[in-house]
Amino acid sequence: MTVRVDWDRTPVSVHHSEKEVLESLILHLRNKHGIRKRSLVMKDREDGGFLFFMYQPCNPNWILEFTTANIHQMEEE
Repeated sequence: MTVRVDWDRTPVSVHHSEKEVLESLILHLRNKHGIRKRSLVMKDREDGGFLFFMYQPCNPNWILEFTTANIHQMEEE
């Protein structure tokens, strides 16, 4: 499953089935793009899996960059 982002809600929510993937995404956004205002990763009670909320603007390409890098990394393993 890929990272799913709900851009239409405020705050923006980011979803995935694995907590570790979201934690890696948070590190990527913080270290490469300065995104610091966000919630902790928590269980998604509505759809299953996990989610976190972002409280500052984020370019969609930054998340795409992360998911693309993860796909290539998984293919190499």
